[in-house]
Amino acid sequence: MKIELVRLIKKEKLSEEIFAFDIKSKTIARNAKPGQFIQIRVNESFDPFLRRPLSFASVKNDAFRVVFKVRGKGTKILSRYEVGEDLDVIGPLGNPIDLREIEQVILIGGGVGIAPLYFLAQKIRQQHHLKILLGAKTRNELIMLEDFQKISNNVAVATEDGSIGKKGRITDLLDNREFKNQNSKIFACGPTPMLHALKKKLPTLTVYGFLEERMGCGTGICFSCAIKRKARGYLRVCQEGPVVNLSEIEI
Repeated sequence: MKIELVRLIKKEKLSEEIFAFDIKSKTIARNAKPGQFIQIRVNESFDPFLRRPLSFASVKNDAFRVVFKVRGKGTKILSRYEVGEDLDVIGPLGNPIDLREIEQVILIGGGVGIAPLYFLAQKIRQQHHLKILLGAKTRNELIMLEDFQKISNNVAVATEDGSIGKKGRITDLLDNREFKNQNSKIFACGPTPMLHALKKKLPTLTVYGFLEERMGCGTGICFSCAIKRKARGYLRVCQEGPVVNLSEIEI
């Protein structure tokens, strides 16, 4: 892991505020694993000062993809980068997902949180039975649906306005009969209210959530991303996470 200057080789606008960057780096692409992320410097000046953490959405050959939503000053600046420009990144960071001893996998993605689940789906599609639930506010904000449909024929969709799939929230797609297999592993990525709702809806099952927290160093030194464990002590999202058993923390 080191600071690396990398090249933006492809830029896509997936929705009004969501962008996908394909970035060339043989070193990072070779070492990236599902659940990990990069820290990216968005400006040559110190405004904003902190790097922005972005999860891997996919890896292909010598390049990796990140997907982000414009939410503030930093991501707004980042969205203005164009193909051919260089980016200052650190990675891969974070604790990768343990893919051992999995029989059935259920992926639940909401909004821009859909993207990191695609990298995981790519890695496990040949070895495991895979069910995918995707949700967004509208059809226009539902990203990467066709990509997931190429991986699995078991994809269910919900939108809050009913413009595609079931009308309602992603939790409305949960049929308890399909969640009786205690050997299933559930991975969810989306806004915190979505993770909280899943934890409440599936109290007897283990749900692993991709957490988002403001980060400083991204390497576990500064503790700015620490969250309290239920038992004792703290968990650093950038080190012990970002994918965490939701039963271990308060959300």
